[in-house]
Amino acid sequence: MIAKIICCLFPIIILSACSLDKPLNSEINEVISGDPKNSLKIWVLADIQPKKDKQKRELEYAIKDINKNVPDIDFAIVAGDIVNDAEEKDFDWYLSTKPSSYIKEWYEIAGNHDLKLDRGEGYKMKIRGDFHYSAAKGNVLFIFMSNEARGKPTYISDETFSWWRDLVISNQDKIIVVVTHASLEGSGIPFSSMRDKQVLDSERFTDVLKDYRVDMWISGHLHLPHSFTNSIVVKKKYNGTIFVNISSIRTELLSLKDSQSRVITFACGSDKVFIRSRNHTKKRYEVNLDAVFKLSKEYKCGE
Repeated sequence: MIAKIICCLFPIIILSACSLDKPLNSEINEVISGDPKNSLKIWVLADIQPKKDKQKRELEYAIKDINKNVPDIDFAIVAGDIVNDAEEKDFDWYLSTKPSSYIKEWYEIAGNHDLKLDRGEGYKMKIRGDFHYSAAKGNVLFIFMSNEARGKPTYISDETFSWWRDLVISNQDKIIVVVTHASLEGSGIPFSSMRDKQVLDSERFTDVLKDYRVDMWISGHLHLPHSFTNSIVVKKKYNGTIFVNISSIRTELLSLKDSQSRVITFACGSDKVFIRSRNHTKKRYEVNLDAVFKLSKEYKCGE
């Protein structure tokens, strides 16, 4: 068992040594110095999927950490795998836990584990009736696409792809953020070249990204720590899309991998986005992972 854990940890230890360049304080101040009422602050989490009661408490602890230490969150995004076994009682636990958060607005997608209950019909009944939907906040358009079939890869139907493509093409005047459970092949996110770790037929999406701007693509599924190399990747060949991996709320490797999420901030009048890693086990930001990126346009909060 110990040898197996070491083998799992070895690539994480080696690859985690390479992290993002620390942003200039002036870049951070440009995003966070304004009135919180004129910013859009999002808590992004993924892969809650508790296997036992102790891991259920990890979501509860994460919510307590946000409640106590991270004010002014406007809404939360859950990038799939809310539950592990996908029985009704597991979804009920999640739904009963959410109200303990001061955050009242939540947007979820289904991951591969969430489809176990009646091939996704349980998720639709308990969490959200649509596998794909969008939401606008000012001039930021969020596009959410769930897994639509069982299995580890993220399967997205051609019908949903066409819906996504049309939204992207017709909303080039907006900042566009996409959320899927797995990442795109070609994104540069770790292991996205592996079938089980990617959106199937990713080329459909990347062909569109070559001609039309999507500012940010958020995904989970990997459970990797945020310090892992290429946890955030900017792809110039896809018009500068920022690909962002979200680690698991669930701890891993006998708790050697902490509970993590991200806090993403858009500031009114700024064309920068501030992405932070929140460590809920240690109840602190991992400031060495703070990152600021340029968007295609300014966030206009009044629209």
